[in-house]
Amino acid sequence: MKRRIIPVLAFAAFAAVNAGAELSIESLSWQRARVERGRVVAWEDAPSLSDAAPKLDARLRARLTLKNRGPKPAEGVLIRYSMTGRVMPAAGGAPEGAWGVPFAVDEKRVPKVGANKIQDVFLTTSPALELYLNKLGRAGWWADRLKIQAMIEPHQGATAVQSLETVLEVSK
Repeated sequence: MKRRIIPVLAFAAFAAVNAGAELSIESLSWQRARVERGRVVAWEDAPSLSDAAPKLDARLRARLTLKNRGPKPAEGVLIRYSMTGRVMPAAGGAPEGAWGVPFAVDEKRVPKVGANKIQDVFLTTSPALELYLNKLGRAGWWADRLKIQAMIEPHQGATAVQSLETVLEVSK
């Protein structure tokens, strides 16, 4: 009888901790690395990139800001994200690009977001982004826009799906 009670109590305690969390995505943005002597010295917001086509030389990542409005910490949060490119011929000719299907789908685990806290989570774009852009370049294409979509994985106790997307414009 005692062996049955322990797992039930453990599950009840876990559910009680997560029941009070009110987690939401506050913002999602692209960031570009500032590199000196081959090393990243700082990251800065990048609403767009210029002089980057047809080859992207910048190191990129995405910054996702989570907010927990609840009185209890949110634990074991899973963020799923995908990246998509809007492609067009590198030589021109097409007035506007076409959005492709996602070239990368990944996830990031966040162990804990404290009660009434805001936390930044950094989403990796390498090496999938570099591989995608290299393949496009060899085929005579380039991506004039990059989109990242992120969501909090639906979990027990959640009342809605939390997702957000942002687009980075890459211009000549």
